[in-house]
Amino acid sequence: MTQTSTGRTPAQSHETDGAVPDPEVWDVVVIGAGPGGLTCAAYLAANGKRVLVLEANQVVGGSTQVFRRAGNKFEFDVGTHYVGECGPGGRMQTTLRGLSLTERINWLRQRPEGHCQIMVPGTTFQTPTGWDTYLERLVAAFPDEEEGLRRCVTIMRGIATNDRRFKRPLALLRWGIRPITTLMRACGLSADAQAVILAENGDYTWPPHRTPAAFHAGFLDHYLQAGAYYPRGGGQVIGAHLTDVVLTHGGRVRTKTRVEKVLVEDGRAVGVRIAGGEEIRSDVVVSAADYKRTWSELVDDEHLTRRLRRRVRNLEMTLPMFAVYVALDVDLRERDTPPLAWVWPTNDVDGYYREVAAGRCPDKMPVGISCPTAKDPEGTHSAPPGYSTLELVSWAPKEYAFWHVDSDPTEGARYGRDERYLALKEELTQRVLDTAELMIPDIRERLVFCEASTPITQERFTLTSDGNCYGVAPLLRNLGPFRPRVKTHIPGLFLAGNSTQYLFGINATMHGGMGTAGAILGRDLFQEVRDGAVFVDESRLTPVTEDFDPLLASKPGSAIRRSVRRRPRTHA
Repeated sequence: MTQTSTGRTPAQSHETDGAVPDPEVWDVVVIGAGPGGLTCAAYLAANGKRVLVLEANQVVGGSTQVFRRAGNKFEFDVGTHYVGECGPGGRMQTTLRGLSLTERINWLRQRPEGHCQIMVPGTTFQTPTGWDTYLERLVAAFPDEEEGLRRCVTIMRGIATNDRRFKRPLALLRWGIRPITTLMRACGLSADAQAVILAENGDYTWPPHRTPAAFHAGFLDHYLQAGAYYPRGGGQVIGAHLTDVVLTHGGRVRTKTRVEKVLVEDGRAVGVRIAGGEEIRSDVVVSAADYKRTWSELVDDEHLTRRLRRRVRNLEMTLPMFAVYVALDVDLRERDTPPLAWVWPTNDVDGYYREVAAGRCPDKMPVGISCPTAKDPEGTHSAPPGYSTLELVSWAPKEYAFWHVDSDPTEGARYGRDERYLALKEELTQRVLDTAELMIPDIRERLVFCEASTPITQERFTLTSDGNCYGVAPLLRNLGPFRPRVKTHIPGLFLAGNSTQYLFGINATMHGGMGTAGAILGRDLFQEVRDGAVFVDESRLTPVTEDFDPLLASKPGSAIRRSVRRRPRTHA
């Protein structure tokens, strides 16, 4: 992805602040350069559409971004921790194959014997691949509950898969729409067994007693199908390569460009207005921005239906994350520390959510532990030899009052130096480290870098309502046929991102971006790719050289105006 300006037209370059407005009408303007928006843009550009992508942040990639600290010594993933269905035949490979990216974005399978270590009081469990093995391990962990476990897992498997042996239609009607906690109680499972089955639900941050059993079963199936994966080189490679497809096929990507309004004339979307007043015209607009903000801020209220206004007003989003980024002066691989884990200091999973939903943060916080240096041993930017990086994620209340913030952080609210905000941030950081110590006892002694991110941080940088990471909450009224469609009631306006019918998570959001592109083109791109269609000639893509740096390739100008040498792993 190291590029020079040779051979590029102005329409193929990143633009920076102060760029000269382009008077041309674009075929499509995409709002938001997250994985969904970029995938949609890439497929449209590869199919001959002139595409302009507008991103408010200075780096493309959305939840797949990385950032570096301590003089670029350490690199951390914002949201790429582990992804399912990335093996041969999986959804990810379908999405990438049509763009000739299967060899450029490589997926590393994580510990086939057990991709995620679950720790609840008194029990350590390795999540395997395959429903049969999953059941066997649950029974081995809780032998006195074999009958209930077999019933519960059989029902979940029947709901999640199309295997007729498990009577899917009956299970879906009887149990799928009920909360997952109702199913587990009906099967007589103990609190410990329930905690193990629910432990990874931090991947969607929603209370179990409000989560349909069908959704949690589908979530488990996402990983049980073929295990968990991580992209070689870190999450930023996704945004870098998708952007390259757009740029090499006549499109443009503008960062540090915030959209203020979707322009609607005579009932049809005709373009956007960005901060500063510049208007950009297009035949089609795709909002890959936050679903709630799209309708409450980007589109004028007069263009919403009465039903949509009511839905947006009452819409619940998933709970926001609190993340702590840590570097240690020890290589955790030498200790055989698992690259992925969920650690619960109590077995009351649902109780924790009830506290957070009530605006409180319990003293004992659950923590998801992700170790990039273990997931990608050959990664060039995660950390120097002898060090490890960790991303420790939990979740916390969304309310501004809880964080001592008085106004919207996306509109310049000053909170970063508020003593009360900083004190609370530090307090929660220590709670997260307390839980992480259950797996890494000397984490504080080996710590050489520590930084935390709050829901307020998330909202400020990603422009998401309530700082959520996973979009619209997985309530029954937001799933299946009730999930927002990618084609809206306004002609020319489409949606992409984590709140659409394709659901959330990196795999689903990218797959959904492909679906949005298909809806715009009026074609079934999924089927075309499954039938062998490839829309990108790989020879047109930028050659990947030894000095490829996905982060620099994802910033304005760096991908086309200069060659950047990769820093060696021994950098100071």
